[in-house]
Amino acid sequence: MRISYFFIVLALTHSIIADTTKKIFLAKDLITLDSRFSGANAFAIQDSKILAVGNLKVLLDKYPDIAIDRSFQNDVIVPGFIEHHIHPLLAAITMNSSIVAIDDWAIPGQSSKGVRERKGYLDRLIETERLNGDIKNPLISWGFHHYFHGELDRDDLDLISKERPILIIHRSFHEFILNTKALEFFNINEKDIAHLNAYDKKLANLEKGHFSERGLIAVMPKIMAYLASPERIIKGLQTTEDYVQQNGITLIGNPGAMYDPKIQKVKNYVFGDIDTPFRSFYIPSALYMLENMEIEDLLHETKKHLSWGAGKVQFLPKHIKLFSDGAMYSQNMVLRDGYLDGHQGVWLMEGDVFKKTFQLYWDAGYQIHVHQNGDEGLDRILDVLDDNMKRNPRIDHRTTIVHFGYSAKDQIEKMKALGVIVSANPYYVSVLSDLYSRKGVGFERSQQMVRLGDVAAANIPISLHSDMPMAPASPLVLMHSAVNRVNYAGKVAGPNQRISALMALKGVTLNSAYTMGLEDDYGSISPGKYANFTILSHNPLTIDPLLIKNIKIKGTSVEGKLFKN
Repeated sequence: MRISYFFIVLALTHSIIADTTKKIFLAKDLITLDSRFSGANAFAIQDSKILAVGNLKVLLDKYPDIAIDRSFQNDVIVPGFIEHHIHPLLAAITMNSSIVAIDDWAIPGQSSKGVRERKGYLDRLIETERLNGDIKNPLISWGFHHYFHGELDRDDLDLISKERPILIIHRSFHEFILNTKALEFFNINEKDIAHLNAYDKKLANLEKGHFSERGLIAVMPKIMAYLASPERIIKGLQTTEDYVQQNGITLIGNPGAMYDPKIQKVKNYVFGDIDTPFRSFYIPSALYMLENMEIEDLLHETKKHLSWGAGKVQFLPKHIKLFSDGAMYSQNMVLRDGYLDGHQGVWLMEGDVFKKTFQLYWDAGYQIHVHQNGDEGLDRILDVLDDNMKRNPRIDHRTTIVHFGYSAKDQIEKMKALGVIVSANPYYVSVLSDLYSRKGVGFERSQQMVRLGDVAAANIPISLHSDMPMAPASPLVLMHSAVNRVNYAGKVAGPNQRISALMALKGVTLNSAYTMGLEDDYGSISPGKYANFTILSHNPLTIDPLLIKNIKIKGTSVEGKLFKN
């Protein structure tokens, strides 16, 4: 049983505030994801937990005086959607920015149509700047992608405005581009990057106003002082809260939370109150901590995070986030056979640092989640894991491959043997497989990106995530991408890598709970688990797969409390 100590506290808290009456919910289709109740059409809850599951008549015989809620008897009920990998801070910044992206976005208060060529992007940016009001107000725009929109630098932005600070956030969130006025506004200069080694200094180009990966981390504190100011971040988090609930999500995870207790307090303020329509679990980032301390101090500082949560926000004990190679949207992943244009990917943690950090957490019994996008980046993880398994074997370690952008067929067997699990972003296929087939990577490799079909055939557990804002935090959109793999060219990219709708549904429910070590309490409609469920207009297992993303979310239940859309 992987039940963490704080669930005792949660249970006591909810016993005080929850409605103590029992209730039965009836559904047209009830998908429990519990094999014991495959034919059930009803379930009973008491307080925050599921009491029983089965046929309505049987439940009424067992509980003759129980109330029946028929609100959803014509709808479909599935286990509560879990978005186990979202970045609330980045999502909040996105919600506060002007979105000019390659894909369509519909968020509370803003709708943006995708634009995938240079002229259209620049025209939209110019128009956005014109409508931005007071010239002193910085223009913050997210969504730029150089392979669709062409290269962009300080001079390009100065042509749009020399008076207004302009900050362009790359679609990956791993690259920022600033005009001259923005560099002045954020007071970014040579002193901020002087400490970087020669390799990382290439990622911090003041002349071009371009900062990426570790070069961006060096100047990020100055930029975040504005982007994450209390008034901006609270507004963005409140919008994010609405967005998450509207997409049927009942629980979120944030692997790689920033090492900043002040920012965490703001997240707690918005997400921690009892009326928040989801619960949040956070995982610290070793990469961010290493910017502030030595490796030998990591464990001590990681444990401090457990006191950083409040209310409905907690940090997961014994979980940590590490990083292998760079961003998928930036083509900074490290590939075995390199890129067609000869450029190189980027390591986010130096080899020796990655090995030492991994071993430190491995020996302390942590579940290690590792950001990976390239097949050589995956080789690094598997080699280090193999060394540690031989040196200090562990059972059920659940080392998690996060994103799983590019991999090679020969790696699947090793993944299975080593006991890793996969947390994949299938949206990459929808938005990138067509272009990457022609630019940077090539057709054959891009057809097999996010190779979930091979992972499923090997019986390796698969969960799906958005990495919001890398994809919309919509479990139905993620399911749609994983099941169909239809890209911008209207073609199926790698039909052999599609997975079933059932497996995709498990990927955003039961397997997401498993990825977080929370499967004893969440992920299926089962007696004893929390009463988390999502109400849908149609059955995602029987509807035309091409219509999955169009299913309407009618509401959610979070620990027995209903939130209707």
